[in-house]
Amino acid sequence: MAVLTTTNILVGVGAAVAATVLAPVLLPVLSTTGRPLAKSMLKAGMLFYEKSREALAVAGEVAEDLMAEIRAEEALRRASAASGAADDAAHNAAAHREADDAAPQTPAPDVARHDGMAAAR
Repeated sequence: MAVLTTTNILVGVGAAVAATVLAPVLLPVLSTTGRPLAKSMLKAGMLFYEKSREALAVAGEVAEDLMAEIRAEEALRRASAASGAADDAAHNAAAHREADDAAPQTPAPDVARHDGMAAAR
């Protein structure tokens, strides 16, 4: 463990010495190329942002169109299901009327007889 710590310290000291020696040479180069480099990076980021914003706006419009289309299809499906249910109910009612008309008529029960039996008790 002590060997790793010593190695880490030596690497840190070496990097600090190298930065101190190279700083007078690198700072003027970085200051002259750094500003244009930073400017071009910011410009690229700004263009990327604008293009991304446009792409997201288009994607949002497509999604809204799809949602409106789905809602319209769902409303149409519900309306046709409701009219289909009404048609089925009308068809069933007509079928029951036809069945009732075709069934033989049975005479009404003798109500007076039942009343008379109740009175006799």
